[in-house]
Amino acid sequence: MRILVVGAGDIGMPIIRQLSEEGHILTVIESDEEKCREIAEHADAAIFNGSGDDPEIWRKVEADKIDVLLALTNDDEVNLKACQIAKREYGIPLVVSRAHQPENMEGMREAGADIVICPSEETRRLFLNALESPDLETVYENATMDFKIAIVKIPLNGNAVGKTINQLKIPEECRTICLFHGGRLDYAYENKVLRGGEKIVLCGPRRLVEKASEKLRSAEAT
Repeated sequence: MRILVVGAGDIGMPIIRQLSEEGHILTVIESDEEKCREIAEHADAAIFNGSGDDPEIWRKVEADKIDVLLALTNDDEVNLKACQIAKREYGIPLVVSRAHQPENMEGMREAGADIVICPSEETRRLFLNALESPDLETVYENATMDFKIAIVKIPLNGNAVGKTINQLKIPEECRTICLFHGGRLDYAYENKVLRGGEKIVLCGPRRLVEKASEKLRSAEAT
């Protein structure tokens, strides 16, 4: 693929090196001259010293031939502008942007980003997963869209053991995606009798997913 990377900082540089090793055709826009020299030493890429929000430099990189943009600078304003230029002026098929601040994620989507990743939000999710318990993992959560995906492990002495998904009467808006049944992914789960230690993948409104998770995680008193 032809990939344009804007920003070669703490996140951008390792990605540039990996993409180079994988043989992608790389173009990099980086404002720091020292980092441009580092890229030249460690990656096979066309390097342009400048800012990712400068329309002039976009004309130089032949953006109309690019398949993917990765906007990875530490400056949300630069990333947002890069998304706008990529999608609205050049129609780049896939635009992925980093958001330094979570509150800027929606603005980047509106600007043209197909995917927005906020490292601080991902870190928060990982720490909360560690705190919740070994039997509940939040895979994805979006407060703006009121949406959550979670993997729930049924306790060995859980109240759900011996029942089917349908018998648990989980609200329809909270969808069961699949069941890890007998060590395998099982999409025909409706009439399967649940066993302790199995995992269920849920998605839907956050409150309903959390409520269903608690039901699946509840255990018999001992």
